[in-house]
Amino acid sequence: MEESTRQAFRLDLVAWYQRHQRQLPWRKTKDPYAITVSEFMLQQTQVATVIPYYERWLRQFPDWAALATSSEEEVIKAWEGLGYYRRVRTLRKLAQTVVELPEKELPSSLEELQALPGIGPYTSRAIGSISLGLWGAVLDGNVMRVLARVFNLEGDIAKPSTVKMMQALADELAPPQPESCGDYNQAIMELGALICTPRSPQCLLCPLQPVCQAPEPEALPVKTRVKTEEIAETVAILTREVRGRQRWWLERPPEGQRLDALWRFPHFEQASMTTTQAKPLAKLTYGITKYRVRLSVVEAQWSKKAPTPGERQGWKSAEEIEQLALASAHRKVWAKIST
Repeated sequence: MEESTRQAFRLDLVAWYQRHQRQLPWRKTKDPYAITVSEFMLQQTQVATVIPYYERWLRQFPDWAALATSSEEEVIKAWEGLGYYRRVRTLRKLAQTVVELPEKELPSSLEELQALPGIGPYTSRAIGSISLGLWGAVLDGNVMRVLARVFNLEGDIAKPSTVKMMQALADELAPPQPESCGDYNQAIMELGALICTPRSPQCLLCPLQPVCQAPEPEALPVKTRVKTEEIAETVAILTREVRGRQRWWLERPPEGQRLDALWRFPHFEQASMTTTQAKPLAKLTYGITKYRVRLSVVEAQWSKKAPTPGERQGWKSAEEIEQLALASAHRKVWAKIST
């Protein structure tokens, strides 16, 4: 590809971005900490969902030190509802690592960034180019969609070989000046988010429409779909009165299991619980990774003596439940049974 073609591509894209970019809170700062928080939150989460979390987070944890010295319970609670909780635990670990560095701030090279917890090739390039003035072309889902369509690339983006090829193309297209890379990266991601969307792309409004080679934009990019598996799950609502006030039994999964930082209502197990209920209190459906879970909620009681309350299980009042970090589906269960 000739340099004149690359330069025209970049100039048209950035000019469009400067006119049409969304006014998002993390675009009002170059603070590496704030940019890092936004990047962690935006992984697999929509912008509209992230904004209020981001603003609350920076009020509660304004810098690396504040996050590093906060308890896991505090950060999990602040993250509640964003899902993918491994992200927030890694973000806290990253903060603890940063405050131990001699400069107490992020390093100034992509290689050093990628050596830190939770920072991979995409995140290092995003944080580096936007807040640290480093050169690096990002490659996320939006960018792959734009590149696949503009250059009519039919490789399966679920395959590492295709991703490697697209990263090389992204590197070739990015401006050679490090100080220009941040705006360029944000521009191509913004184009994918607003114009070159997965469905019904607005091709007539696209600044790259004159050079786009896709005969059928919506057919690209090609991606192997993971088959969704349906599973059934039943949770039990166990209650008792303690000093005249109703309490509910909640627990956390054993350490090392998925979502072990979050509280939840227990799984209904016939061996240790009984129910005479004719129908569920509530039903709901939710998705997690490749699974579609059909959740039933039943009233139950212990068939034997209740387990001993402890650090990871016990009877909780309504006020305590409101302060706990609940798994998203179980927060919905609580909303249904507490009204």
